[in-house]
Amino acid sequence: MILLPSLRLPIAALLAATLMAWRAYEIAPIYSVVQAEMAGWIMLGSLLLAVSFFWELIRWYQRMDRRHLPKS
Repeated sequence: MILLPSLRLPIAALLAATLMAWRAYEIAPIYSVVQAEMAGWIMLGSLLLAVSFFWELIRWYQRMDRRHLPKS
């Protein structure tokens, strides 16, 4: 069985970057280049966070499954 590496540290960094982009988006002037750029980063960050959390769920499932396998 292939063990998946943990993405906890990248998730923490990605969450912080996405929150900073969201804050920059909120304080940027309406219809500015900064607001458009931050909207793109927020969408990308949200997508990567969703994929990372799904990855961690699969990893958690693998650990639980391995824990209950019969020992040979």
